[in-house]
Amino acid sequence: MVKFEDSKHPIMSCVLLALLPYTKQNTLLVLNPNQFFNELEKTSSFSTSSIKQTYYRMRREKIITINNRSISFSLKARQIVQPFTAEKIPNNAQLMVIFDIPEDYAKIRCRFRYLLRQLKFTQIQQSVWSTNMDYRAIIFESIAELNISNYVQLYEASRIK
Repeated sequence: MVKFEDSKHPIMSCVLLALLPYTKQNTLLVLNPNQFFNELEKTSSFSTSSIKQTYYRMRREKIITINNRSISFSLKARQIVQPFTAEKIPNNAQLMVIFDIPEDYAKIRCRFRYLLRQLKFTQIQQSVWSTNMDYRAIIFESIAELNISNYVQLYEASRIK
């Protein structure tokens, strides 16, 4: 099981990973739910009741939606699990995010920077961030949700030596 000490939403992260197909957590949840909850209780230091309460709260708040044997994740849920599911960009390339969000949008700029930190981007300059992981889809969705497409640019870049 993956440990989530650095996650802001540790229980939520564990439950979300259990809902992603083919993860170790998902296999345990499907094949042996008791072992899943026991392992999660040991590795996360949260009680089974806390984990179950979080799961039901996530359903209530539509962070996850379960219909007709399919599960869908909200943007918030996808942002949380993205660091655990993303792949590296091929050929040693970097995903570079450059933004200049006006002062009128200071709260939105903070939310966007928080997302970049959550995805473990490296800050190169004040508004220039990069990573070797392919987070394009979640970044584009987040830009659309925050309505900041006029202020943010994404590049796939390689360092020139």
